[in-house]
Amino acid sequence: MNTGSALLFMKSQKDDLNAKGAFLHMAADAAVSGAVVLAALGILLTGQTWIDPAVAIAVSLLIAGTAAGLFRAALHLSLDGVPEGIDPQAVATFIGDQPGVTNVHDLHIWALSTTRTALAAHVVWQGTDADAFLDKVTDELDHDFGIGHVTLQLETTPCERAGVCLAT
Repeated sequence: MNTGSALLFMKSQKDDLNAKGAFLHMAADAAVSGAVVLAALGILLTGQTWIDPAVAIAVSLLIAGTAAGLFRAALHLSLDGVPEGIDPQAVATFIGDQPGVTNVHDLHIWALSTTRTALAAHVVWQGTDADAFLDKVTDELDHDFGIGHVTLQLETTPCERAGVCLAT
């Protein structure tokens, strides 16, 4: 049952931390069950009782290793880290390369959840149709980078007051 349950989470665990936790839990339960059966067979066939604690230690180390990875991912999420696979400089360059953009600064990218990513940035912009610009950039950020919640503050003057601007 645990193996079947783990298989149900196999595909979604790649993109969702909650599904990954469920997958690891079910897979660990299946591994423990399998290890217990194999250890029992090993003891029955050889009479070597040390097999039981050795298998228990091996399973414990496996579970601890996977739990540590899950913990790191959860900690990164809770500290508003940039989601894995998103390069902030590539995002800044993408926005900065848009027609009318002269600078991008105060760029922040963080995960809203295990499946949704947000971005906020100040954009020095010299264009004429702000709505069309925002629609195009937000659609492309979602499509190209997986950033679905975008807030861009359009500015018409350089960003000296911000102190530091990202080069475009």
